[in-house]
Amino acid sequence: MLKVSLIVAGGGSGQRFRKALKARGGRMAAPTKIFAELAGKPVLIRSLDAMRKVSEIGEIVLAVPKDQIRISRMLLKKHGHGGVKIVAGGKTRALSVLQALKRTAGSARSVLVHDGARPLIDPEAVRKLIRGAQGADGAILASPLTGTVKKIRPGSMEIEKTVDRRFLFSAETPQLANRSFLLRAYKTVADAELATDESSLLEAAGGRVKVVTHEGWNPKITDYKDLELAEAYWTRGQGAETRTGFGRDIHRLSEGRRLILGGTVIAHDKGCLGHSDGDALLHAVTDALLGAAGMGDIGEWYSDKDPKFKNADSSKLLLGIVKQAALRGWRPVHADTVIHLEKPKLSPFKAAIRAKIAGLLGLPVEAVSVKAKTMEGLGPVGEGLAVSCDALVTLQRI
Repeated sequence: MLKVSLIVAGGGSGQRFRKALKARGGRMAAPTKIFAELAGKPVLIRSLDAMRKVSEIGEIVLAVPKDQIRISRMLLKKHGHGGVKIVAGGKTRALSVLQALKRTAGSARSVLVHDGARPLIDPEAVRKLIRGAQGADGAILASPLTGTVKKIRPGSMEIEKTVDRRFLFSAETPQLANRSFLLRAYKTVADAELATDESSLLEAAGGRVKVVTHEGWNPKITDYKDLELAEAYWTRGQGAETRTGFGRDIHRLSEGRRLILGGTVIAHDKGCLGHSDGDALLHAVTDALLGAAGMGDIGEWYSDKDPKFKNADSSKLLLGIVKQAALRGWRPVHADTVIHLEKPKLSPFKAAIRAKIAGLLGLPVEAVSVKAKTMEGLGPVGEGLAVSCDALVTLQRI
């Protein structure tokens, strides 16, 4: 017998999200906010990834508008959630949940209902909710209100009184309900289709609903600012594994060769000797990326014995590794580089090099650093015989 069925509410027009994005001069490519990307994956997929870690969940039913079923099915398959059932939602959130509820297994004692637009849900909080619901008709995940709450007089903006916040909580999802009780509530509660959450229905039907608190941050993505905050939270390392790799390359300088560093041609009378175009900086970045992803080194991917890489564009080689890392679940989030070269001075070229590397890694320019150093006349670099480059690349789990 299934212990818990999960319903994911993926409806909503996303009007506030679109409005906020438009105000910033952006355009929404995805149909609604749950398909907008958060750290390389759609918000909906982030929500499902978290829920998949809860072993008590035996099945998942997703409710989305009818015109979004096709894209939902495509994304679910792409991201390894092919077993999720999909149903067409109704005109309201409550009706969408009802359609999904009817598709859940009759053997399930309980159902969880979660907003697809809450991608930062902590799996442990879900487990705590399931445990905390025992002996009740339902339970909600909630956070205590921390601000001072005022009640105003009807028809005015005058304060009537300050409310005791000790007994006030902000309801979140997931919310858990006894499956049979919730179905009965839909049949007996007046205006059930207008309920804004499941606990409201349970309460109206005379059910006993518990509040389960948690310490995590579980925001609902409502407008574009919410998505930006969630992205910052995730990137900070709270939601994703990160790895850092180091790369170094050195090339002899020779007359008759173009000097190319970071995909940028540098005016000089000497260039790098190499099987490819000799771009020591991009080779260092490529090796750093490979190291962070645990994918070996550049020689294993692009052998200098292979004629097809003769005079190859190192920008294309790096792009190939970026794609391979993505297939393994990694994306770049930062790159720090150092070029050791006695001459020429690289100050006039650093901005172009930085922009080029950022473009190749799919990063904003601010996430890439390019520094240039001389060797004060010491060693082969200081004697003008070679160029040496170092790179650190940080990857984040997609």
